[in-house]
Amino acid sequence: MTDPRTTLREGPMTLFQVVVIVICTILNTVDGFDVLAMSFTAPLVQREWNLDPQTLGMLLSAGLAGMCLGSLFLSPIADLYGRRAVVILATILVSLGMFAAGMAGGVTELALSRLVTGIGVGGLLASGNTLLSEYAPSRWRDLSISAMVVGYSVGAIVGGSISAYLIQEFGWRAAFFFGGAVSTALLPFCLLYLPESLDFILSGKTRNALARVNVVMRRLGRPEVAALPEPAREDAATRAVLGVFDAKFRPGTVRICLSFFMLMLSFYFVLSWTPKNLVDLGFSVEQGILGSVLLNLGGIIGGLTFGYLASRANSRKLSSAMLVVLFFAIIAYGALKMGIVPVMTGAFVAGFFMIGSMASLYAIVPAIYPPRVRNTGTGLAIGLGRLGGVVGPYLGGLLIAAGWQRVAYYSVLAIPVLISAIAVRRIALFGERVESESGAPLWSQGEPKLHTTD
Repeated sequence: MTDPRTTLREGPMTLFQVVVIVICTILNTVDGFDVLAMSFTAPLVQREWNLDPQTLGMLLSAGLAGMCLGSLFLSPIADLYGRRAVVILATILVSLGMFAAGMAGGVTELALSRLVTGIGVGGLLASGNTLLSEYAPSRWRDLSISAMVVGYSVGAIVGGSISAYLIQEFGWRAAFFFGGAVSTALLPFCLLYLPESLDFILSGKTRNALARVNVVMRRLGRPEVAALPEPAREDAATRAVLGVFDAKFRPGTVRICLSFFMLMLSFYFVLSWTPKNLVDLGFSVEQGILGSVLLNLGGIIGGLTFGYLASRANSRKLSSAMLVVLFFAIIAYGALKMGIVPVMTGAFVAGFFMIGSMASLYAIVPAIYPPRVRNTGTGLAIGLGRLGGVVGPYLGGLLIAAGWQRVAYYSVLAIPVLISAIAVRRIALFGERVESESGAPLWSQGEPKLHTTD
């Protein structure tokens, strides 16, 4: 009997799988807007409420803090109760948080609403990435994940344009109401069309597992199965949630978390400081914003390029190579001081490799773990990576305040990218572990044992 997961991964892309990928990508695109909504509205909020810079900084950080919490604490729930359930829960939290922000009457209410939104976004990043990786055919998996990752940048760019109109016409609260409305509009599509992961159903032998698997097989247009395969030996022996810290997975967990942390440290330093740096170099405010837009545009192309190349090359070698090139791209960008064309080109190239590298880590992390701990491992890496996103801009501020030259602090804050490259290059993937122990690739370890427990 053919394992249903093999049918899903090795068969051609079906309309059902396309729908899953599109829903996860659109959710991430909307999240790109929702996370940055506070940045878009910050000047008007500060003026209306007469806020000092420290209070405004707290409001800007609340969403990022929530993302870290959501990635760390919602992700294990997905390994216990299902990816679909957490995606839906997280979407509800995002909607509630955005509507609450639009109705906030003071700083505390706005900060709490941004925290709730961030928690939802953090849960979506991990669970959506895992669900998409488990439904995309092997041939299209890396490109599908890359499309989801760059959707975040698309949301930031498009959302910024929409926000500018809404804020001008209706005030800053309209931006939050718009984000909440779009997230709410996506909920029916999640409920109707988003399936539970086959990997989750089979790894946990959930109630009515056979019937649930056959619902998915029918939606894939494939024959139903009469019995369920036993889970892979290593998956069955792995503890739910805490298994990411077992000795066999601990090295991979440490390396992928280190890789995410270091990349996000450099990533958010460059992303956060680009507009201000360019203004300090003598460019206009509009040109500073253009530099940020070009970073994201370059990133969209870079992310999709990684996804295309990864289907034809070793993803870890490609990821490590992109990170090494990114190291030099950041230094080169920091060395550019004059000329609109060279500086904007440097921003575009840096963005190409930054978001391309980020897409590569999102593609690699689900492949490290068996289904029983896959979402926990993904959330842990993304959540700890967000801490790097907090540290990077702060370190940049310290070095700038100390009077360092632009090329000097860009060079120093590019070094973490090299550490990320070394860490990701040495990560062992789950399929390779199984292959090395059994002599056969994952899900190909002889004819699977069958059981008919329903």
